[in-house]
Amino acid sequence: MTVSEYRRQDTHKLQQAIPHVISKLNVSLRKLTHISGSLQTEDARLFALCVEAHAKGDNVHAMMYANECAEIRRMALHVVTSSYALEQMVMRLETVVKLGEVMGTMSPVMDVIKETGNRLEGIVPTIANQLNDANQLLVGSLAHMGSTQLDSRTQKSVVFSKEAAQILEEAKNAAVDTVRSQFPSIPSQAAEEVKRDIEAVTG
Repeated sequence: MTVSEYRRQDTHKLQQAIPHVISKLNVSLRKLTHISGSLQTEDARLFALCVEAHAKGDNVHAMMYANECAEIRRMALHVVTSSYALEQMVMRLETVVKLGEVMGTMSPVMDVIKETGNRLEGIVPTIANQLNDANQLLVGSLAHMGSTQLDSRTQKSVVFSKEAAQILEEAKNAAVDTVRSQFPSIPSQAAEEVKRDIEAVTG
């Protein structure tokens, strides 16, 4: 078998692996959507208690609820950012499947998936593990191709592509807007201090 024939065979193996990666990413996306909804519900509950406590002059409990809301919003920002980033990677991989072009595309995809998993590790470890499995499918498939994309960076993620960094930054900016629109603001003038504490998370 010639070198080009080996290359075509290995490319075919990667193309076969990509649908499995897309499936894993979609499972993670569904879980992130569920978590986002749960966080929004819990935030609304605590937010109402915060406003109620502040209206009663119970500033101690008002700030306790405000702090919890702030923490929930930090988590929500990570979750929504991760969702947007993974959605882009699913679209990218679906395009690869349709067009059959793989080289030059996998590097930022692996970077984004791995970094997203790293960011979720302390928040949703089960999803982080799923993303690691998805990334390893790509790494393993590309390793067979002897791709120059697979230097030491694929195992240790020492190098981070500019495209991947841009994708994650754009996802975060979109997530900030989403979190601001989904989580309510305190309408009461008397609760301005609490409002500032909570909105500082997305400010």
